[in-house]
Amino acid sequence: MKKILILFLMIHIYSFGQKNIIVKIDHRIEAVSIFYTLATMDTLDTKPTPSIYYKQFNQYFTDCKNHKSLDWYRNLKVWDGYDLSSIGLYLSDKYPFKLKIPYSDNQLRSSEINVFLEKFNAFYKDCKVDAFLKAHKTDYAEIVEFTRNKIVASNLLNDAEKYYNKPTQGEIIIFIDILNNLGSNAISIDDKIFKRKKIFKLAYLKDKNIVQTNDSKVTFIPLSNVVIHEVSHLYLRDFIPLYRERLSKKKNIFLVTAKGEQLKEKEWENELDELIVRVCVSKIMGEKYGPATELKEVENQSKHFKYFKELNLFFNNYSQHKSKYKSISDFYPELIDYLETLN
Repeated sequence: MKKILILFLMIHIYSFGQKNIIVKIDHRIEAVSIFYTLATMDTLDTKPTPSIYYKQFNQYFTDCKNHKSLDWYRNLKVWDGYDLSSIGLYLSDKYPFKLKIPYSDNQLRSSEINVFLEKFNAFYKDCKVDAFLKAHKTDYAEIVEFTRNKIVASNLLNDAEKYYNKPTQGEIIIFIDILNNLGSNAISIDDKIFKRKKIFKLAYLKDKNIVQTNDSKVTFIPLSNVVIHEVSHLYLRDFIPLYRERLSKKKNIFLVTAKGEQLKEKEWENELDELIVRVCVSKIMGEKYGPATELKEVENQSKHFKYFKELNLFFNNYSQHKSKYKSISDFYPELIDYLETLN
């Protein structure tokens, strides 16, 4: 039990209203991230953000880079995305890893979960991943503490709560993914363990404003728009399920990008979700940092989303008149009516 507590680092912060914010480096997420990074590092253009930790990671796993489990993964027809490490939350607390929570999500697309776990467990044992994680327990504690302080000081979660004004009982859990320099993601797990919990995983993205080398400490300063983005997914995740039948009749308009690119039909829900979330992010960023910041977000997002500018203007009906609504949910009927007018 003590080993689990060492590796399952947890910081509690009593802010964000009356709720509990928890920042973690979870040993299961980190282990899957190690596997994925080693398997893909010679192919993917984007490498982990340079740091002493990344240098030590490379040194420790030098002799394991051609492990049979990694070669198995490399030879699969389809690879998974940066959200793969999220499956760690479904696993038992220690090796050999088994499913503790039934898995039916879509982070793992490359193979069946049982096959993946067989290969992953072999890698974990042969490459002594457990020893690497234990050797860095002090580093993990420092990273968690540093990140916690930055998030609290930013007041970003309070900004999001103020904007959506939606009841959010329970905890917000933020997982740090140190080797992930690709992207962050919200996590939704339908299990009593995570009931009333809002979960998202933050990538350690390279910061263009500072020099980061393999002699640099991990200084995890989450980007404002990234934190607000991932939290927003959790606040808005009930919109599409509520109106799926009506929205599906308009799905084709969400499958064409600003550049005229035609997306696959199965992507329409994700595209719509991203569109709404990113519009709300632009509004929150504007309220926090001023109109110029909102305009920059609009310009950037309009490069992909065909209706971003229009929807951003429409959301003024909510942003500028929030006293009319108990929460963002009360704005949903107007939002669905507006989306049905797009063509």
